[in-house]
Amino acid sequence: MAEIKGIIRPPMRMPQELQGQRSSFGVRKPRKVEVPLLITLFGWYCVFRSVADFTFAFVMGLKPDTPSAIFIAKHFDPVPPPIPAEAAFFALGALYAVVAWRWLTRDWRARWAAMFISGATVASIGINLLADRAAGDPTPMSPQRYQATIVAVVMNLAICCYLAFYPGMNEAFRETPWE
Repeated sequence: MAEIKGIIRPPMRMPQELQGQRSSFGVRKPRKVEVPLLITLFGWYCVFRSVADFTFAFVMGLKPDTPSAIFIAKHFDPVPPPIPAEAAFFALGALYAVVAWRWLTRDWRARWAAMFISGATVASIGINLLADRAAGDPTPMSPQRYQATIVAVVMNLAICCYLAFYPGMNEAFRETPWE
């Protein structure tokens, strides 16, 4: 067989010890992303809250006149009386289940939704305080309400800044699930 000028023939067989190295050349291995502790804790808090709300809904639905159902409706029902407590607990349980699922799978939309909600809460409180002051609200704010307002602003601002600026947050929440 005639040799073509400039073409070098490959060796007949590749050595066994090099075959494994060559097959993984150029393939990116997925790296392990370190998820911040507060992200994991918030996801599990949502799971706990979902289970608690579904449990409250079942108690309210199965035995509505028992002392435990009355206690739950009196102390934990977050909606006004025209809406049944059972429906409110089912809706909240479903909502918290979806939020927990999105947080534990680290969907980027959950991060941005939480940043928006906490930032909008801070903006809403600030706008309401400015509107009260501009309107000349005749009733001064009680010390308890003032402290609760300050705590709400600080907590929501901390959540927004944590999700926006904490190192490694972009890696923890990925835009595509297959990365």
